[in-house]
Amino acid sequence: MSNKESAPIIVGLDHGNGWVKARTATNQVILPSYIARREDLGEGLVGKSLNVKEYESNHAKGEVYVWGPDVIKSKKLLSTYGSQDRYKQKYYALLNQFALVEALSSLEMDVIENVWVITGVPSEEKGTSVEDDIKRTLTGSHLIKVNGEDKIIKVSKVVVLPQPVGTVMSLYLDEKGFVENDSYETANIGIIDLGTGTTDLDHINELRRLEDGTQSISVGMFDVYKTVVKHIKKQHPSFNVTPQNVEHQFSSSSFKLSQRAAVDISDIKEAALEEVAMDVKNSITQLWKNWEAFDKILITGGGASSLGQKLKQLIEDAESVKDSQTANADGFYRYGEFLKGE
Repeated sequence: MSNKESAPIIVGLDHGNGWVKARTATNQVILPSYIARREDLGEGLVGKSLNVKEYESNHAKGEVYVWGPDVIKSKKLLSTYGSQDRYKQKYYALLNQFALVEALSSLEMDVIENVWVITGVPSEEKGTSVEDDIKRTLTGSHLIKVNGEDKIIKVSKVVVLPQPVGTVMSLYLDEKGFVENDSYETANIGIIDLGTGTTDLDHINELRRLEDGTQSISVGMFDVYKTVVKHIKKQHPSFNVTPQNVEHQFSSSSFKLSQRAAVDISDIKEAALEEVAMDVKNSITQLWKNWEAFDKILITGGGASSLGQKLKQLIEDAESVKDSQTANADGFYRYGEFLKGE
């Protein structure tokens, strides 16, 4: 069957500042948004190996990277955290390739053609030049070697949505891209998308995104982690503690420096969450002067479980979306299935 005759393969990709989330019909990926060079991971001696894979790309010949749940153990992490021209950056592009390979790994094919990638950008970046940047990064043929095996992925179409729209699509459509809840066709919705690097406020009315009531705020969970890092370093200035380290221990009341040392972070966590939540609350009250006009307000994103609880002090009946960390990726995937069926 030729490429034109084959059915598109849909990948929903949410490349956030803290985590990469991807969805296909048969697979789900949730991994950190940073990679490491193989030489920075250290040499194993005996016993259990680290849970990472080795990757090589045709866009970085001669360079070997590692990625996986244990990449955090590298002595040097290469982050794709948001900055100017993020979508043009080398590590962002490489991690997109690695994410596509992992998302499509269940197909067990060496060459995968006619892939459609549905992804998102912060609300204020939709319709700007960065949308073209991300399309250029993803479109075309990608040759990646994974643990020594060549994989070729040919992306024929890239669709870029405003990030929070993914959450609405995850609630409106089912896994096959058919309408599951038609109430969203007439609903007036406010969305609070709490990410690692940014918080998006969006206004969706009858499945149409309105500029009125839409804003991206340059605060998120990363700012919380940075405050905790400062607290730890005041007590232990010689330790190399990063926001990524804090993120992976954030659910605990103490930060473990080693088997013999730990720092209580319970109070500073609450203070940091309250400070960031206050910034978001101020933006909400300025942008949504009358939020009772919304039929519902949804809280989504990776920070929904922690920052979201603080925001409910302002808007008590706001709804936290189930599986909020993966809601956008799920919605991107479902929207791709919808497009395929048109």
